[in-house]
Amino acid sequence: MSLALVCAAGDSLCRSGEEFMALRNWPVALNYFERALEENPQLSKAWYGKGLSLCQLQKFDPGLEALGKAVELEPRNVSYLYVTGVCNEWRGKDGYESAEAYYKKALELMPSQVQLHHKLGSLYQRQGRYMDAIPEFKKAILLEPKSFISYNNLAGCYLAIHQPEQAVKLYREAIVRSEDPAEYHFYFELGVALLAANRMEEAKAAFLIETALSPDFVDARLDLGNIYVLENNLGRALEEYQEVLAIDPDQPEAYYNLGQIYLSLNQNQLALKRLQRYVELKPDSGAGHYYLGLTYARLGDRDQAQAEYDKSLELGYKAEVMKRKSEQ
Repeated sequence: MSLALVCAAGDSLCRSGEEFMALRNWPVALNYFERALEENPQLSKAWYGKGLSLCQLQKFDPGLEALGKAVELEPRNVSYLYVTGVCNEWRGKDGYESAEAYYKKALELMPSQVQLHHKLGSLYQRQGRYMDAIPEFKKAILLEPKSFISYNNLAGCYLAIHQPEQAVKLYREAIVRSEDPAEYHFYFELGVALLAANRMEEAKAAFLIETALSPDFVDARLDLGNIYVLENNLGRALEEYQEVLAIDPDQPEAYYNLGQIYLSLNQNQLALKRLQRYVELKPDSGAGHYYLGLTYARLGDRDQAQAEYDKSLELGYKAEVMKRKSEQ
């Protein structure tokens, strides 16, 4: 068979592999790429497809070896460098150093690529290297002012280094630029940043806007309910937590918070029902077992109360009164 026919056969098999790769059918895609390489071992896109398919199947060592071959054949192919970085990152901590090197090499070749800056920033953020991550997210936003995922990550870095006012400023900018702030829940994120900045009234306003824009977004309703608790507006807090459970009947925090409110109102039967459901959902919560025990004690069931207290201790939970006794 002539060289031209060999290359054509390899290309045809490679195209089939790419079609199955687009369908995320990785085993079939892998089979086509391996067949393509039997026809033409110098087909870089077949090495690339094989490597990516193997990594998607969690077979990282052979996958990265194949991707390395693709990069060797086309060392200036930014897509190959980028995906090799991604696959190294998928390996976990052991792959972070290699991932960083591949992202940086790709950026040398294409310094204006927004996704590369975002990806490198995300890698740094995952490692707690916030001061390294911040410039990368800023570059991504400068290159693409509507790179809203970079806004979220950059704000997360500011919150991690205790600069909530920077996060507040960033979310306000994102809201102005976004055609649909609800898509990324920017008002919710703004509320979180405002809480971190100790600006509770403004945070409440942001959560109220988020619940209006996204009525079924549970996190905003939970935080809004928590603010009402802090304001001692228990009626409104009850409404928010009950609304959460109407949206998600298995949301554990809502049951826990309702149980706490009913305990504070001395409505112990209502507290019992909510806290029982909470520990069903979160059986390893020492606090949940402690407060369920407290509820049983109030209802006069001493045996069940003691069992729950014992379980809370077994899970390592100490209530404040118990802590104080142990410190005496």
